Amino acid sequence: MKNVICTIPSMLAKVGKKFASKTAMFLNNGNKISFDDMMWDVSLTSRALKEQGISKNSKVAIFMDNSPQCVESFLAITKMGAVAVLLNYSFTENQIKEILDAEKPDAIFVSDYKLNLVLGTENATILAIDDNRVLKQVSRQVKNSITAVEEKDNAVVMFTPTENGSLIKQTLTQKAFVELTTDVKKKSFIPRSVTNAVEGLKAFVAPILRGFAIKTTN
Repeated sequence: MKNVICTIPSMLAKVGKKFASKTAMFLNNGNKISFDDMMWDVSLTSRALKEQGISKNSKVAIFMDNSPQCVESFLAITKMGAVAVLLNYSFTENQIKEILDAEKPDAIFVSDYKLNLVLGTENATILAIDDNRVLKQVSRQVKNSITAVEEKDNAVVMFTPTENGSLIKQTLTQKAFVELTTDVKKKSFIPRSVTNAVEGLKAFVAPILRGFAIKTTN
């Protein structure tokens, strides 16, 4: 029986080695980022997170867009076994606050113009998504040692707003995330309430995990 890779680090290691010189991302300014360069950036981001005390099972919130930095930050978070808490730009200020209050992330990646929505988050290291610089540093201790990432480890927390403004939460394990974003045959497995969130992940993460290139903004 063929061995199935069901963790993000395993998928990244495979595509990084197999497609090292191939293009991973096309930028709208005409530049390209190879898988080799992308993997280097992912490693640097993971190191920056570790220096801030982020470790396996830590929660790191991130605003998802289609920039290379956002994709690389997402991969870095899940690669090290931390949990990516996805915040959609379409969420209201109250919804963002509700999620941050409930999830209590240890760090937040955010664009400069969204800073006002997250600066009040307690005990969170806030990093500018453009260059991963620390904007607000809070003293912390590493909560967990860095160990091997397993299929059962949580990888992503996603939220979908309902018509009445309430939020539906879904947590995906490493295995569930890989299955949902790489196996199109299981499309019927995706609950209707999170279709948009999953489709967003498929658009910017699934192709990377399968060795294909994506189009991003600068």
